Formats: sequence, structure tokens, C-alpha cells
Amino acid sequence: MPTERRLRRREPVQERSRQRVERILAAALELLTEGGMAAVNTRAVAARAGVSVATLYQFFTNREALLEELALRSTDRLDDEMPDRLAAVTADTIAAAVDQIVELHRIHYRAHPELVALYYARRARGEFADARDHRKRFADMVRRMLIDCGLLPDDLDPLVTELAMELGDRIIEVAYRSMPGGDSAVIAEGKLAIARYLEAHAR
Repeated sequence: MPTERRLRRREPVQERSRQRVERILAAALELLTEGGMAAVNTRAVAARAGVSVATLYQFFTNREALLEELALRSTDRLDDEMPDRLAAVTADTIAAAVDQIVELHRIHYRAHPELVALYYARRARGEFADARDHRKRFADMVRRMLIDCGLLPDDLDPLVTELAMELGDRIIEVAYRSMPGGDSAVIAEGKLAIARYLEAHAR
């Protein structure tokens, strides 16, 4: 499911235009990875992608639109991958399930640490839309998985896993704000907090 894109000017229809958009985004990601956010500007991205700045502006209104699209694509990938990954979770305790679920996210974050830092840093400044729909979808997946594993009751209020997801999101933000690869101590404490909260609603 696609997440909200506030700054994207228009979705390309023709294959040639779609290929240009992909080249532009690939170039922006390369620059972000190599030099951080400061390295990403429209002229540098256009030059790296082999297009004119005017062509870039046909698809993205400004530098902020490029950065937001990169972060939102990361969220979209997570949405697409998580159902299959959650289906592979096998746990006989809530603590074990929480540990595996958080590690699933960390696998994704390790592959794209620059995007994680980009998203949380800019969201904290109000420069990105908050991905509430993404978290709500994921909370529902986790709720169904924990119920299917027999770890939470069938009639569990969806609010419980939604709040657990909000807590997890905040923990990840703190962990990646203090350390590019994620602060393991913060994540460990976060797992404990989430597990204890969910255990309070167990059978």
C-alpha cells in the first residue's frame, strides 16, 4: 500500500518518464549514502542522473520532495515485506515475539541506515508527514500474528497493539538519533518495555 506523498508533483504515466524518475531517485540515494543530506541538492542529483534540472522539476517540486520520496519508499518496502516476514515468526512467549519483530525492522534499517536517520530527523522537525497509516497497518498485522500464536486473546482491543507500535516507533527514533546504526542498549530496553506492556494483556 502506498504511503502519502505530499510533495510529489505528478506520477509518471509513460515508461520513459518512469525510468527517469527511477534514475533521479537512485542518484539521490547514492548522494545521500555518500555524503549525507547536505550532498543532496537538485543540481547534483540531476547531474548524477544524467537529466536536466528542468526535467527533475517535472517530477519533484524541490529537494524536500526528493528526500521525502526516498524515506517514504523505504516505508513502502517495509509494508510490502512485513506480511511474509511476520508469517515466519515462531515464538511461544510475547518477549520472544517482540524480539523477533524488532529484529525484522532492524534488518531493514541496517540495509538503509541513511534513510532511517533521514526520516526520523526530518519528521522531528515537522518536515515529513508522519506515517501513521503505516504503523496502524503494521499494528494490525502484529495483533493478528500474536493472536494466531495463542499469545494474546481473540478479543484484544486493536488499540493495544497500536499503542505498542507507537512505543516501538518512538524507541527506534531515540535509538537512531543517538547512534547511526541504532543504539543497542536503547533497543534492548525498548523491547522490554513493549513486551511487558503486551504481557499485561495476555491470557
